Amino acid sequence: MSRRIYAKKSLGQNFLVDKQIKTKIINNLYLNKDDKVIEVGPGKGALTEMIYEKVSSLLAIELDDNLYLNLSSKYESENVNIIKADAKLFKIEDYLDNKEKYKFVGNLPYNVANKIILNFLQSLPKPEFMIVMLQLEVAKRIIGDEKFRGYLTIMIGIFCKSEILFQVKSTAFKPKPKVTSAVLKLIPYEKPKINISDINKFSDFVGKSFISRRKTILNNIASGHKISKNEAVEILNQSKINLNLRPQNLSVDDWVKLYFIYKK
Repeated sequence: MSRRIYAKKSLGQNFLVDKQIKTKIINNLYLNKDDKVIEVGPGKGALTEMIYEKVSSLLAIELDDNLYLNLSSKYESENVNIIKADAKLFKIEDYLDNKEKYKFVGNLPYNVANKIILNFLQSLPKPEFMIVMLQLEVAKRIIGDEKFRGYLTIMIGIFCKSEILFQVKSTAFKPKPKVTSAVLKLIPYEKPKINISDINKFSDFVGKSFISRRKTILNNIASGHKISKNEAVEILNQSKINLNLRPQNLSVDDWVKLYFIYKK
């Protein structure tokens, strides 16, 4: 029995209804019969409907009770598995072997999109690539747009390269969000730039070194890590990084180099 669905603000729900946008997303997945696909936030099945018959298997992760029940009753195919779970805590290793390949697609809740992305990038097996819909401003942060570059740029940038494929107007959704969206492609590196065992310490280092966008990297490191300016100068000189740059001017590779020298 189909249940009447209302978008829940608490879950950041906006249902994709534009057929052209759906088609563009599907085309960027380059689906074939051998593919395994993970879909996060299937909602009413806007993309699910266009994916499941084209692939070997589809695993769709939905948190909302009613949406989950509707999808479960609609898709009883052997190659579709609808799971009620929180995607930011989901353990892909419980469903796929370490070396299995899969493609990831999702219309992600704006308030937790970065946590969902990082969860899958840090897990094994990692996706072949990810096609995600999220708020344009967040997408710009992830790709390192000059105006938006920051902590999120670095933390996702150590795992993958990324690009915005196209923007999506609010009219493509019901209800209409108050912001423009973007479809982003993320391609994981074979190995992340930081070992998983170092991720938490690296995250802490970047966070404390990024306390003010207006201050130089020298002042940020000195005040953020409670060390003298002379010590901060030495770290930056060894890293061959200009003392007068601001933290948002540094590349992902700069931050990795800076972290390992600080760690010594």
